[in-house]
Amino acid sequence: MLVAATLSDAEELLPIQHRAFAALYETYRDQYNPAIESLAYFQSRFARPNCQYYRIVEEGRTVGLVRTTVAEHADQGWMGLIGIDPAYRGKGFGHQAMLDLESLYPTVRRWVLCTVLQEPRLVAFYEHLGYKAIKTEPEQEGMDMVYMEKWIGE
Repeated sequence: MLVAATLSDAEELLPIQHRAFAALYETYRDQYNPAIESLAYFQSRFARPNCQYYRIVEEGRTVGLVRTTVAEHADQGWMGLIGIDPAYRGKGFGHQAMLDLESLYPTVRRWVLCTVLQEPRLVAFYEHLGYKAIKTEPEQEGMDMVYMEKWIGE
């Protein structure tokens, strides 16, 4: 279940984000990896226009988080981040959270996100949800970002 997060949830969510993205950071050591985000920067995102965090909650326990940017009544949304605590992976929480998120924004017809092209598990996760690659951009040596989109209702 998705629960809207507030700034007061930041200290609970940031360690989950760090754990969720630690393995990717160990592989790529990229400067934008969510595993190295500071608390101050993480907290600052809560004040960004149209930026919303959600806690992914299962049986009263926060197992992950989602960040999205969607303007009110917009027809396009940006999936900024989804992270599942490694202890809770493989149980369908990420898949369900993505579907729940889509239903929270009924005006959004096109969702866009990006992920690491060299991570077939991540690319397959999004493809399974109906996302298709639309462009690829190099991030750094050995790491490319693939942008993906999903059209709702088509």
